[in-house]
Amino acid sequence: MNLRRKTPPDSLYLLLDTLCNAFGGIILLAVLVVLLTSKEKSQSATSSDSQDMFQRRLALAQNNLQESLQLAASLNAKANHPKWKQQIALLLTRKELQDSIQQIRDTVLQNGKELDAANAADPAERLKFLNSELATEQMRKLQIQNSLAAAEENVKRLKQRLADMEGQVTAKVNELQRPLRLPKEHDTGKQVIYIIVRYDHIYPCRNSDLSRNEADINWTIGADNEVAEPIRGRGLDPNAVASYFGGLSGNDVYVAFLVFEDSFPAFIRAKQSAVASGISYGWEPFRNEDGPVSFGETGHTTKPQ
Repeated sequence: MNLRRKTPPDSLYLLLDTLCNAFGGIILLAVLVVLLTSKEKSQSATSSDSQDMFQRRLALAQNNLQESLQLAASLNAKANHPKWKQQIALLLTRKELQDSIQQIRDTVLQNGKELDAANAADPAERLKFLNSELATEQMRKLQIQNSLAAAEENVKRLKQRLADMEGQVTAKVNELQRPLRLPKEHDTGKQVIYIIVRYDHIYPCRNSDLSRNEADINWTIGADNEVAEPIRGRGLDPNAVASYFGGLSGNDVYVAFLVFEDSFPAFIRAKQSAVASGISYGWEPFRNEDGPVSFGETGHTTKPQ
């Protein structure tokens, strides 16, 4: 028998299998989409719930803050009220009184214990103890007296040393001081030339030709006197006054220095130049508050009253 190879007939199994696979894939995709959508919804719902919870907590915290501020203001007002201040002061006073009372009680209790111990002790031993305490206190008293005596002796020695040092200083000052002698008035036939020494400069009242010095001195002519006011910044330098004295005749003139208290060193230098030029001199001290020099008819200087 001649057998021929059989070929499978046409069937819809393959198409059915393909359709089933496609439908299963669609179902799987639909399930995944549903799951993802539900997860997003749950997350959004959870986020919304968390935000609502945060809002409620924030509102609660703000409410608590307001209540705390109100409570603090109320407590502050009560604390500043005079009634509460007085009560606080009374409480503090009561605490101090209680502490004082407790301290007194402790002292009384301690003294009572000491008295009980003293009463219980042997009188002979007690007397011996007291004698020992008395001897100790007497020794301390003697030491304090010795220290006081030593301190007094030290004070006396320091006072004597201070007096000796003051004497030495006085002697040294006396050695350094230069005794001065005011010139004695005497008659002279020489022409008197007055020189004002002020502002640390030399102001001759007359020039070398014996004319009035109006360049360095302001003159005020009165009925019976002439007032000379030196111009500050003018005058001759004390170290350069030798040329002025060189122009004078030592046999015909007599120089009278009118020295103000602020220019005594300048007078010393000027009088040395006068002596070196062979000119006789005299001087008279003036105070700064004496004011300008006034010349009367007799030619002597007079201080304004």
